Amino acid sequence: MSPDAFFQWRRRLLISAGCAAVAPALAAAPDAPAPNSTLKELLAERRSIWLVRGKEQLEATYWSAERGYDRDQYLQICWALRDVQADRVFPIDHGLLDVLAGLQLWLSRSGVRAPLEIHSGYRTRSTNQKLEGAALASRHLLGKAADVTVPGVKNVRLAGMASVLGRGGTGFYPGRNFVHIDTGDERIWITPPKAG
Repeated sequence: MSPDAFFQWRRRLLISAGCAAVAPALAAAPDAPAPNSTLKELLAERRSIWLVRGKEQLEATYWSAERGYDRDQYLQICWALRDVQADRVFPIDHGLLDVLAGLQLWLSRSGVRAPLEIHSGYRTRSTNQKLEGAALASRHLLGKAADVTVPGVKNVRLAGMASVLGRGGTGFYPGRNFVHIDTGDERIWITPPKAG
């Protein structure tokens, strides 16, 4: 199998798993978006996000059709997605926030009202180098990536939904406690669990 064929196979597998997991909930919620809905359709009126990080919790609307971008709310989100080890804040990519808000709205419309738990957002180069398996050119360094989970939602479902909304990369790590979402090149990877 060629590398391109393998990539396409993995992408179809992940999307299928995510859509299969989501389908029953969507069928039960008549106002839920179809899996091929775009972020633009999901977020046409407002872009809100509910984040939890450790003991911190934030609900913010960083954009609305009436008012446009809300700088104060955006800065609060940047703080929530900061590098906590280095205590550094960085501008978070609006496209990443749109994917996260779209995921949360899609889940909410399918009956899951829960925060996004942030495991990692922006990272300084120093913090990134200390993490096992972190890419040297990680999108976390640019404020364009987040590692997240949602209470009560399986990571395979979350990864599949992120892939369907598709604004960049989706990393799925079976056996680990997060899904990586970024706004880099469109790609999907599945990292097998470590042996032993």
